[in-house]
Amino acid sequence: MDESEHDVNLNNVNQKNNTAKEVQEETPNDNDERKKQFLPDTDDELPLSKKLKAHNRNPISVEGKASLEKAESEERSISDRRNEDDGDDDDLLRRILAAAAARGIPLSLLMAQANQYSEEDDEDVEYPFASPPRSLEDVADFIRSENCKKILVLAGAGMSVASGIPDFRSSNGLYATLDAGKLTCDPMQQEKIRNDPTYCLDQHLFLENPLPCLEVNREFILGVRDRKWKATLAHRFFELLNTQFQGKLCRLYTQNIDGLEDQCVGLPHSQRIAVHGSMDEAECAVCGYKTNFHDFCTLVERQIKDITGRDPNAPSESTPIRCASCGALAVKPSIVLFRSSLPKVFFENVPRDLKNVDLLIVIGTSLDVAPANTLVFRVPKSSMRLLINRERVGWQVGLDVDEEDRDFFGQGNCENVCLELMEHLGWLDKLRPLLDQHELPDASAALLRERFQQPPGSKARITKARIVKPKPRI
Repeated sequence: MDESEHDVNLNNVNQKNNTAKEVQEETPNDNDERKKQFLPDTDDELPLSKKLKAHNRNPISVEGKASLEKAESEERSISDRRNEDDGDDDDLLRRILAAAAARGIPLSLLMAQANQYSEEDDEDVEYPFASPPRSLEDVADFIRSENCKKILVLAGAGMSVASGIPDFRSSNGLYATLDAGKLTCDPMQQEKIRNDPTYCLDQHLFLENPLPCLEVNREFILGVRDRKWKATLAHRFFELLNTQFQGKLCRLYTQNIDGLEDQCVGLPHSQRIAVHGSMDEAECAVCGYKTNFHDFCTLVERQIKDITGRDPNAPSESTPIRCASCGALAVKPSIVLFRSSLPKVFFENVPRDLKNVDLLIVIGTSLDVAPANTLVFRVPKSSMRLLINRERVGWQVGLDVDEEDRDFFGQGNCENVCLELMEHLGWLDKLRPLLDQHELPDASAALLRERFQQPPGSKARITKARIVKPKPRI
């Protein structure tokens, strides 16, 4: 590649993407609704006027300047009203509706939730289980029972730990070890990434310069394609839950982007909703056009440099990947970048998935991230709730394992707890083929072999323990 070609590919990315967006706006098509996902509208701390400034880094047009001045005026007006403690319910409602609209949350979702609370608050609760769960065996008995007709799952990073998937936020994770100097970006972008490594996965930056995001994720993208990481025992538990009790597992909502659920053939793609997107799919950030994942990986391999230095066949310089539909240099893995909207499928399915849930399983998550964590308090008050985690979490969203009613804390790592559940359900022999076919991560395989070597019934059982509830933070 000569120097002039490199300049075109890097320096004019923003101009080409803006041109592609203008063409899409002038020619409506089936992707118009999909484009709404990529509006930079989910930064709670960023006022609209600053979003406009951040999104329009080129000189602002007359129309853009007018929009900016109007936004600043409205924000000053809202700020003034906030300072007046007048208890104006109409103003509060307007702000709630505006916030929901900005984040793509359907009005029907808000109304359904309001109706749910108004209808349930004064009603007596009739549980579908005879007595509160005291052990994992009790939970397994309920899963087997005819009264457990609908199961919902909310999963987090803990479910994939045994696979060896690299993490982002730990002391030796991607953010802590990232060398911004190796990324293809200008000095200002580089400095922002040094100050805040999450900026390399920012939607605004991607539309301006997609290369840092692709370079940071190159190894992850190709590792997913090559099945470098395998589905864990926890993933296999939910696969068996779906195949052994057909119709009970309504949906698995995962906050993970690794796509490991798709390795489980007994867990159809339609039953998994990736709340934050998935690394095993690809799409255009401008028009939403879906790209074949393996074709995308081939382009990543050929056009994106390896900042780790481990791939001798990687190119020395990066060039962005062009969308086959709109022509924008904006193809990326289908993950939710910072300051972009969650997938529309999440908001479309949550209201009906929550109805009549008998068991909610929360596994491997801190429950700190909204809106996924809202599933915990939005299931019916009669639902049994099982928390599988090393530490007790969820007090801030109403998950209280100290209450003698419906919540049980399966304390431990996800692999051990799920293995015990599968033993109670009589599924251990169904896991043997995974060992023979080397379909489990090394850590999971070692745990399963160890269990097979133990006499039946010798494993210590997880029973309900009293937990000291942390005091709310002021």
